[in-house]
Amino acid sequence: MQTDEATTAPTHPAALDGRRTLDCPARRRLIGNLGGALTILAAPALARAQDIPPIRPATVFQPEGPFYPYDDMPSDQDADLVRVAGLDAQAQGQVTHLTGVVHGQLGEPVGSALVEIWQCDHTGRYLHRDDPNRDRPRDPGFQGYGRTLTDQGGAFRFRTLKPVPYSSPSPWGPIHRAPHIHVAVSTRGVRRLTTQLYVAGDPGNETDFALLLMASPVQRQGIIRPYVPRNDIESGALAAHYDLVIAI
Repeated sequence: MQTDEATTAPTHPAALDGRRTLDCPARRRLIGNLGGALTILAAPALARAQDIPPIRPATVFQPEGPFYPYDDMPSDQDADLVRVAGLDAQAQGQVTHLTGVVHGQLGEPVGSALVEIWQCDHTGRYLHRDDPNRDRPRDPGFQGYGRTLTDQGGAFRFRTLKPVPYSSPSPWGPIHRAPHIHVAVSTRGVRRLTTQLYVAGDPGNETDFALLLMASPVQRQGIIRPYVPRNDIESGALAAHYDLVIAI
């Protein structure tokens, strides 16, 4: 009597192609053991990933502007812009102690970074031969440009003036600028950041074209800071602090 082929043919896939396979309980034990081993191996990497601080957004870029003194560098380029070497009188205007810290995007302080600032004097004149306001007398007691290196904690300090508003002629009519200080940060000879620093509460901030291009409140907050009286540092002086974040 013939046996029904449908009832005698092997139905397990492994049997169909001649391969051997583990029974289900053994296979489950193997998979469980492999999963445990992978978890143990991955644990240190996961722990390290959890220890990494979040990426901080870099301080917003703003244009260098036309008045960086490429061809007009003063002989005195130190961090005290209010006194020029060889002159007795200091600059006119409100003395301001400008401080800050340069960080990387993981929050680490960046030491030995070159920080440069430049700004107009109390009359609105820049230290630049192409300044359209060059008909105004420039204050010889104001350095106009200064530079310093951050310490190992990323900190920097300048003694300068509270910036003032100014207007410049253009083919489209006068351009009115809110008070600001230009700043650039470089590391290892590479410019990492160029931006402008503003005075919180100044009415010119609401109409300044460079600020109007910035929609993000977080970006604005990083470069608009209060200027507060600090008679404990220097009689009649102000102080302002900016934290700058650079992408390295």
